[in-house]
Amino acid sequence: MQTWLVHMRNPRRLAGELDPKSFWVGQILFAGMVASALAHPILLVTLAWLTMHIAVGGTLSTWQSSLLWIDSVNIALGYASFMALGSMGMEKGEKEGLWKVYLFTPVYWAMLSYAAWWALFQLFRRPHHWDKTPHRSAGPRIVVRGEAHSLAVAPGRLASGPARIPKPARPSPR
Repeated sequence: MQTWLVHMRNPRRLAGELDPKSFWVGQILFAGMVASALAHPILLVTLAWLTMHIAVGGTLSTWQSSLLWIDSVNIALGYASFMALGSMGMEKGEKEGLWKVYLFTPVYWAMLSYAAWWALFQLFRRPHHWDKTPHRSAGPRIVVRGEAHSLAVAPGRLASGPARIPKPARPSPR
């Protein structure tokens, strides 16, 4: 969301840098990604509520039936397109057992939606904050004669050895 806002600080300039088709495709793709991530929990809650209403013997009005159908189709097609696009770049051998991964598609979408809602919340609450992914430290390093040596040693192995650090460029003699 922040990336889009940065690009859209000056939409005329961005539209001038891109051809009109690329500009509008980018706008539609971005809006679709954000809208689908934000709408996902709403669709799931509505689908669950309508399904439970039927399960306890209730009847649905015309608009509720339409809403149930639209929610079901949206979620099914969304998951199907997600899985199809994900497997398009894979070779045949990589697709073996992929059905096990597909079982976690709803979990992935739930996490994606949580992240989108959190980002939207943070955009209003802390607009200049960036939640960074924490990474494990590579460990301390020591530089000896222009070479960086890792002090982190895995059990039973020696450190990876020197990593070349480029020497500062010297001004060329004239």
